Amino acid sequence: MSDATAAARYGRYAAIRRRILTEASQRIPLASLAQQARALSLWDGKQVAPSDEMQLAVVFDLGVLDPLGGHGRGIDRQAKAEAPVPSSEEYRMLGALATAPFGLWRILGPHPEGGVRAESFPDGEPLVIWDRFLDRGRAPGALIGARIARPEEDLPMTCGAVVSLDSRAVERLLLGTPPGRGPVIPTQPLPDEGPALERLVAEPAARLRLAALARSPGFAAMVYRVAIDLGLMGPVAGRTPTI
Repeated sequence: MSDATAAARYGRYAAIRRRILTEASQRIPLASLAQQARALSLWDGKQVAPSDEMQLAVVFDLGVLDPLGGHGRGIDRQAKAEAPVPSSEEYRMLGALATAPFGLWRILGPHPEGGVRAESFPDGEPLVIWDRFLDRGRAPGALIGARIARPEEDLPMTCGAVVSLDSRAVERLLLGTPPGRGPVIPTQPLPDEGPALERLVAEPAARLRLAALARSPGFAAMVYRVAIDLGLMGPVAGRTPTI
């Protein structure tokens, strides 16, 4: 199909994705929501306490698609409550969300015919991700963590939650650094990270370690927590000092 057709299909799927994720998020039990927020240090004892929309998005991402603690997924509850017509675009989008893998990606810049050029990290497998906002504020080479859903093979899409990362985050993942409990100081990803990232995964053992982590349960939660602890997702209520 032509890229123009792909762009039109992306617009339709994006609207369907938004509706499905919104409705599935409303089917997360409070006990599950609390556990996901606690794991990310975003729970104040009574409710989720995000400082911005992306912090809330990662809590819902876990509750809908990849919950910790053995809780059922919101996406599965949504599928049972409102099963779409087989072979419809809603059916394909629901299935793509339910099976979307989480991974690390490097943003290479806008694709001239639509979408964003990217590559998997550290393998370097190229793809074009259909997302209108993915490269905004991100220089070529920027590292992100995101789930990629494919309602159609030529239409990789993000699933709502995208976190900015850098070499500090990758180093913590490789070292298995435990979740932090101390102050969170908001910061931006380090610039010009290409050489630093390549050094971290230069050894085959490091690449194998990162690949094994990516396949392990709870990898998305691990990445989200590292980003939060490093301040890459902004201030955190109760952990960011007030002036």
